[in-house]
Amino acid sequence: MIRSILSPFLLALGLIFLIPVTPALADCHEDESESEEPDFSTFSLFSISCHDGDDPTPGQSINSGVTKGIVKILNGANSTCGSRIELRYRIDCLRLYYLKVAANLPNTGDYLPIKQAMLDAADKLDAIVTKYEDQSAPILRPREGHKSGAKRLPKVRPVKEAFAEAAAVEAAMVVEEAELIIIRSGGDPARRTQAYTDVATAVEENLVILRSA
Repeated sequence: MIRSILSPFLLALGLIFLIPVTPALADCHEDESESEEPDFSTFSLFSISCHDGDDPTPGQSINSGVTKGIVKILNGANSTCGSRIELRYRIDCLRLYYLKVAANLPNTGDYLPIKQAMLDAADKLDAIVTKYEDQSAPILRPREGHKSGAKRLPKVRPVKEAFAEAAAVEAAMVVEEAELIIIRSGGDPARRTQAYTDVATAVEENLVILRSA
């Protein structure tokens, strides 16, 4: 009798160990192999957060690893999209980095306002590039940080040289607006304040990209 009861129980217990890992844990082991047309989402903020805190769904709650990952991407924009490329390419380059941040954030949780701010800023930067685009100029695909062996960005479009400074001024207004939106969003709930302040500071530092040099 006892044996007949234990057999189904032991079978069920064995099946538990055959259940695959959850998507959240799978994010910890993403394949970051380079494709011909790189997708910025292959750099995962979630992988940074997998061992930082007890949040079972990485990226949804304020997490120092995720915040540092966002700041790292925004800082990366400064080294890739700065003075090493012409001013007329920098707006679209920055847009790609804002899309990269958004691609790595979930559609719910504490980081959603940052994702929305990044998507909105990227849309506005896209509109500026489209308005002034120089379709006769070559398209760039610089490596991230201009480091040998680093992944290349998707195609970076230029604006017409004659409108580069005017376009950069418009883009700077978009960046400043994104910074302000993030700061305002960080106060409610209060647990987001420090993380949002760190991200807003990184966004403000992106203004260096849009200065003529």
